[in-house]
Amino acid sequence: MAHNNFEERRAELLAALDPSRRNEFQRLVALLRPADLAAIAASVDEETRLRLIATLDEETAARVVEELDVEGQQELLSRLPEARAKAVLAEMSPDDLADLVGELPEAHRQRVLELLPPDDAQHVRHLLVYPERSAGGIMTPEFVSLRRTMTAQGAIEFLRTVAPEAETVYYLYVTDEARRLVGVVSLRQLITANSEQRIEDIMSRRVISVPAAMDQEEVARLFRKYDFLALPVVNDDNVLLGVVTVDDVMDVLSEEASEDIQLLGGAEPIEEPYFSASIGSLVRKRIGWLFVLFFAQSFTGTIMAAYEAELSAVIALAFFIPLLIDTAGNAGSQAASLVLRSMTLGQVRFADVTRVIGREFVVGAILGVGMAVLAFLRARAMGEPAQLGYTVASAIFVVIIVAATVGGALPLITKRLRLDPAVASGPVITTIADGLGLIIYFQLARLIMGI
Repeated sequence: MAHNNFEERRAELLAALDPSRRNEFQRLVALLRPADLAAIAASVDEETRLRLIATLDEETAARVVEELDVEGQQELLSRLPEARAKAVLAEMSPDDLADLVGELPEAHRQRVLELLPPDDAQHVRHLLVYPERSAGGIMTPEFVSLRRTMTAQGAIEFLRTVAPEAETVYYLYVTDEARRLVGVVSLRQLITANSEQRIEDIMSRRVISVPAAMDQEEVARLFRKYDFLALPVVNDDNVLLGVVTVDDVMDVLSEEASEDIQLLGGAEPIEEPYFSASIGSLVRKRIGWLFVLFFAQSFTGTIMAAYEAELSAVIALAFFIPLLIDTAGNAGSQAASLVLRSMTLGQVRFADVTRVIGREFVVGAILGVGMAVLAFLRARAMGEPAQLGYTVASAIFVVIIVAATVGGALPLITKRLRLDPAVASGPVITTIADGLGLIIYFQLARLIMGI
């Protein structure tokens, strides 16, 4: 929806909250999607938000609450009358309920579970067993499964009964008597099949499924690779547990991208909106990395102190230190970012670490030659002697090679150590490259300039 149109709809909807304009309110709601209604709800004060949710029908209210962030959901549901909160929760999908309940303190978690219908509460407890960032943690148990002995017509009749409760029916998964996954039928295949054909005759037996423990990023990669709308989740015995849908994966991609951006900047990710986060929370998320990087950067000063004699002998060496360490940090960050992107797309794995190092060595050498020439010309243009120009050029050449190879390998190593590889693509690689660059610079100055 265009911004101006959205603002107009927002103003009209809020004005129609008056009880005497109920019909107009319903008409306006029908023109808006749940995401738009959620955006309106998030943009108003708490009292108006409560009035808006209270005026919506229960199903629409549930869809709007699902679109809010978890903190907004918690705040809203805690203020709604218990009967209304119970009705809204009953209309929410189990995976969204699991996300909500999983973020609650233990004392509040039980209260919300008691408000749910027994079947929904059981589904939520089942989903909470799985790690939050796993396939099991983001799947929904609301799916349609068919028996292979059904006819196409029988399956369509079955769909008419159960489809309203399912989150997606684009893919229909076929299970045996033990609920093991044995095939998949698309909705198009089912509708176009002969009515008397059996499901086992039209289903595909080459089903791509994911284990419940698979990391959500790996699940997202499969969606991107195969352009799926849904993926079945199975246990070790291939029993169908649930389905991950494309809207869940879109949330995963957004969440992971947001987290990586924050880690690239040297900060712990915040989950709530920026203006909703307290000052204390923002400080806590950032001060840890600042301390770590402060102490790491202090080694730069230690290195310079160790080469104090060289700096005293040739003061001009100091002029090129910012150029050197900035170039080293940039080269390392470039390599780390490229490898991180390739890891995200599933193109590079830890087994490729030696190939990555080899490629980055070659790339670094080619880049280093070009930058070394520029560095030499820069030194000579400043009127510095040729020896200093050779020193700076040689240092730039070696530093770019080292920074590129270290930057390329570090994301793979951090991933292997079960750390987020995004950490290696920001201040960490810059800090490492700074230290290595200074050591290389001063050692080459000793060798070339004889100091």
